[in-house]
Amino acid sequence: MTRILQLGIESNWALQYSNSFPAVTYLNDSAGKPIYQRIIEINIPVVFDKSIIAVSINTIVPVGKVWKYAGYLRRSLTIGLGSSFVGEPESLFLGKFNLVIFNDLNINYFLSLQVPKWFFNANIAIYQYEGIDTTTLEDDVNAIKSALEI
Repeated sequence: MTRILQLGIESNWALQYSNSFPAVTYLNDSAGKPIYQRIIEINIPVVFDKSIIAVSINTIVPVGKVWKYAGYLRRSLTIGLGSSFVGEPESLFLGKFNLVIFNDLNINYFLSLQVPKWFFNANIAIYQYEGIDTTTLEDDVNAIKSALEI
């Protein structure tokens, strides 16, 4: 069974959330440079209902540094006992659209992001795939029926 998607069509993606998060400075070090407080885990205030999303995280990378890691993404559900994380955290790349496909559940969920402690700011955009999402299962069943002359 093959899944049929049209991920390359821009109109199939809908922006669900976009925001910027600056790290808070609270002191200066002995050289007079600001000391930044870590950006806490970001809970996305949107309910997602599709299994395919694209997450983009950007930040200002200091001159001379090479940063590729953008943190991780977690998915949670609301169950009768409260909020519960589902699955393993997804590692994210910096400055890229991270395609995330959830296959295990087809129910509404929430997201949270944790960026690395060295980020001075985080610019986040999350898109949800709204395009065709079908499988070849029906074609496969019809081919079997045809072969069996049913």
